[in-house]
Amino acid sequence: MIILFWLGPLHVLGRAALVPLRSITFLSLLIAFAVVSILVASGVTDGLDKGIFDAVTGSRSHTMDLIMVAITTTADIFPVYFSPLLIIAIILLVRKRSRRIGAILILVILVAALASLQVKGIVYRDRPDYEFRVEGLEYRVELDAIAVNTSSYPSGHAARSAAFALVMSYMLRDKRIGRVSMGMLLWLYPLLISLSRVYVGEHYPMDVLGGTLLGLIVGNFMAIVFRLHSPS
Repeated sequence: MIILFWLGPLHVLGRAALVPLRSITFLSLLIAFAVVSILVASGVTDGLDKGIFDAVTGSRSHTMDLIMVAITTTADIFPVYFSPLLIIAIILLVRKRSRRIGAILILVILVAALASLQVKGIVYRDRPDYEFRVEGLEYRVELDAIAVNTSSYPSGHAARSAAFALVMSYMLRDKRIGRVSMGMLLWLYPLLISLSRVYVGEHYPMDVLGGTLLGLIVGNFMAIVFRLHSPS
């Protein structure tokens, strides 16, 4: 069910990755995010969210716990030296041929993180009352902000991973593995991050849906403004 929720914004974005800011597609993303935010703030989605959340967290296994921990930590940004998103962005920044993409990628990740914090202050929602523990593993999931009592909506991890995937999918749009586009394969990443955030009990499905939409909006806006599509 959570996969069906997430596939909506991916279908809206389609293969184009970057879309004009005055396009119907970009306007649709803005409207979708506004609608989801209003529904969450009003509590309309609470019943559906809790039902899906209980189904996801109720089907745990030790192996899946370890897999989801590994997945969800890849979208952390603290500590910086252990953040795959920022490490990849810095590597691209250092390389002369990909310097523009690296700089834009860093900006996109940081702005997506800041934007999610701002929305959290507007749409406050308690995080799920759920304690995630893995037997034999000392692990504490990273919250979307420094404060422990941050809002559950939207998911900063989902926002960052979606923004990251958007820029990287554009960068790799012409690369293929066999018949499969690497750009399209990259969209599996924010999907897995969103699923992992619900699985480890940090977010409800609507939180990751809202975060994904926000990440797509921020990523597309920043990429267009800083001319990611420019050949030079």
